[in-house]
Amino acid sequence: MIISYLELMNESLQSRRAEFDEHVWNHAEDAFQVGFDDKSPLTHEQLNSLRQILDVIRAHANVDKTYEVLTKVLGENPDHILVLMQSVGLTRNKILTDLKGAGHKVPSKPEGLVSRKDIWPIAGQYLATRLNRVLGPLVRANSDSWNEALESINQATWPGWIRQERAKRQGHEAEGRIAILLRNLNLKFEPAEKADNPLCPDIQINGVSFDIIAPDRESFKVGFKSTVQTSNIGQFGESKGGLEVREANSMVTSEFEAPRPLVVAMVDGVGFHSNTAGLSEILNTADEFCQFESLWKAAVIVASVQDVRLDLRLKDVESHSCFVNRFSSTINLCENDQSTGWIDAGEAQLRRHSKLS
Repeated sequence: MIISYLELMNESLQSRRAEFDEHVWNHAEDAFQVGFDDKSPLTHEQLNSLRQILDVIRAHANVDKTYEVLTKVLGENPDHILVLMQSVGLTRNKILTDLKGAGHKVPSKPEGLVSRKDIWPIAGQYLATRLNRVLGPLVRANSDSWNEALESINQATWPGWIRQERAKRQGHEAEGRIAILLRNLNLKFEPAEKADNPLCPDIQINGVSFDIIAPDRESFKVGFKSTVQTSNIGQFGESKGGLEVREANSMVTSEFEAPRPLVVAMVDGVGFHSNTAGLSEILNTADEFCQFESLWKAAVIVASVQDVRLDLRLKDVESHSCFVNRFSSTINLCENDQSTGWIDAGEAQLRRHSKLS
């Protein structure tokens, strides 16, 4: 009978679930989230593009005329298509996916549509129709109030517009924070670029993608898989994270001799409260896991395979007692140490251990 790492470590799924719930990420107060929530006002140039469209809607109320001025406006500023799409309630990829569904080859970004004579008439008419429908009521008001009205639309539509981008980047944000922590502690990992560019390509090991590995490809000992969910992810994403962790675990078990590399899940977010099956799959399959608050665990795990001892200053040792005991040879607890040199790591602080400290 094959004994899982979880069983070997005498740890239960229930205890992991309890730890997860106790330390779930408060994304609403995180600087990362705030950076997405704060929408800058429309620029003078963006307002000018929107006002030109309002002018033609007021004068003609005709989609073909709106299409003509839209083509002119985007010919001068192709990137303004983004604020126009946002203003009418579209997502970043809506036009592109609709065109793909109709069998058209599309550019990688919406900004490239206006220069494509084969598909711009279709995309342009589509957007012009939306502009007439959404912005049309504004032309009944005095034009002196248009700027304020357009700015209200800008702020109101921003959360929906940025949602997909935020969802994509929050997982990468977790990877980036792990990478920065490892770099600050002078621990080896790949890709090193991840600390400066969390969106950089992952590392492939035997056909399986890892967000971060340590210490390197030649001496692969730890592989991180990151999944962060801050909203209800729906039916299509319920098991994705769990399947990826299981795939990684299966690969290291079959391709490496004991002691095999550890698969570590960086898993967090209130979205898992509505995806308990997916969370259980990840926690039950990953060898270890960490969260934004327990980011220090990632560094301890990496340090353990590089024979590096770390000083750990952690108030709530009890809630992580299983982990602390498991990595006791790597951790030097310093609960009341007020000396310098500490590096923030979620709820804790770390530094490389010195025998003189």
